[in-house]
Amino acid sequence: MTKLSNLAQQVLNTLEPDLEKQEKWLEHNELYSCSESAEMLSFREVIEQAKEEGQMIFVAGDYDCDGIMATTIMVDGLRKFGCTVGFYIPDRIKEGYGLNTATIEQAYQKGYTILVTVDNGVKAQDALDLAASYGMTTIVTDHHTIEHEIDCDILIHPNYLEEQFSTLCGAGIAFECVRSLGTDNSYHLLLAAIASVGDVMPVIKQTRRIIQQGIQLLNEKREMHISPFIKDSKVNEVTLSFQVVPKINAVGRLCNMANVNNVVRYLLSEDPVEVSKLHKQIEEINDRRKKISDQMCNYAMNMVHPEDKVILIQSPGFHEGIIGLVAGKICATYDKPVIVGAQNVDGYKLSMRSPKGFHCMDFLGDFEEFSAIGGHEQAAGFSIDLEAFGRFVQYVKTKSANYSWKKQEESSILIDPSMICIEDIESLDALRPFGPAFKLPMFKMEHPKIKTYYDFQNHKHRRYTLDSGLTCMYFNQPLLNVKLSVNKIQAFEGQVQISEYQGRRQPNFMIEKINYE
Repeated sequence: MTKLSNLAQQVLNTLEPDLEKQEKWLEHNELYSCSESAEMLSFREVIEQAKEEGQMIFVAGDYDCDGIMATTIMVDGLRKFGCTVGFYIPDRIKEGYGLNTATIEQAYQKGYTILVTVDNGVKAQDALDLAASYGMTTIVTDHHTIEHEIDCDILIHPNYLEEQFSTLCGAGIAFECVRSLGTDNSYHLLLAAIASVGDVMPVIKQTRRIIQQGIQLLNEKREMHISPFIKDSKVNEVTLSFQVVPKINAVGRLCNMANVNNVVRYLLSEDPVEVSKLHKQIEEINDRRKKISDQMCNYAMNMVHPEDKVILIQSPGFHEGIIGLVAGKICATYDKPVIVGAQNVDGYKLSMRSPKGFHCMDFLGDFEEFSAIGGHEQAAGFSIDLEAFGRFVQYVKTKSANYSWKKQEESSILIDPSMICIEDIESLDALRPFGPAFKLPMFKMEHPKIKTYYDFQNHKHRRYTLDSGLTCMYFNQPLLNVKLSVNKIQAFEGQVQISEYQGRRQPNFMIEKINYE
């Protein structure tokens, strides 16, 4: 087996106690062969026929990173196959998630005869029925939970593909579709890797191989669309998660300021001048997103009643595209379930985030007046009409008073500052990518010997320097922590990282949580 540092071996022992199975996590394998499922074969037949007959194909996407990447992959792959292809991603605020009947109406009027959804479709039966009534061939490619039987011509979903494809995201499914056509390339693979990280998919099976190879591509060669977003000289899944995914997501969030379809055009463009121009616009939108998010978080934090078992806050001034980010930050600060809502003329759009162990959809399940709802265990998004909101507030109060749940404690590894060096941190690369199903444990540093500390950006961030010289960074620290004495700190919990500044590399401990006496 590959020789690992003591730090990397501790991590591997924690994640895979079975010594006989440890070697598989160190392997970098080629992608599995293309799917030969009945659904994929049918997809190939329909697309081949469309090419022969000159039929126009319409790709219906989604506004998050996964949906944007899936749209780009599918459109580019179909065009390279020789098909005439158009696409559309809906406006997050005006149109909401998923395929709708108005989009079908427009696509039909423009002469499209084949519909392909990417990263959505399993909840769009009305739109699919309308497309079918117009004689359009309906192909759904999606990875979201199937709650009801879907009536469409072809359904390509992890549930109906071979086992090795069971963890694919929407872009992963799109990538497998263009692989089946033989028009896939390394760029499609890279986009699927970014989407897999962005959608927080289990890093096993084909998904693990896609992420591994996508990251390898970025480290080997600069890519004109993605590399400009990246500051690190060496890329891993954390780089994608923090430096690429939020920027791709930002345009969909701030859809009142920009058109998310332009991100697909950016990713499809091969004109360096156009790419440079659109890249600058995406960066500017992301800067706005960060500013709005910070302002909303500061405002929302002042509205929190910490004694509430489920925190619920809303404001007509909140931006609908940002409420999920705010809910996530408040949840991380108070370690409680949080619901944040934005009021508009029609009602309320709300987003919920929760700690591990609290099931959002289960908690919300007894309320019967949602106008729309979707989500999973730790996140949910929903809409409520104006007149029903008061009843929802009462529902949350009543349900939270009697709702029992137990927080899932994450595994942690006790670590000494002397173990945090560049060589040991780099040794973790042999185990990457980390993520669901192979998540890097938290590192715990007990009784850190703090030499100095320094707050910057108006107490938003804090830098601790230990006696050993190690730097410990706490970004977006809760305001509660600012007032607590550093002498009461019992432990830091977080991750290790190599920071780079002006060509200089140094080890850092990135604090995610501070335990006080």
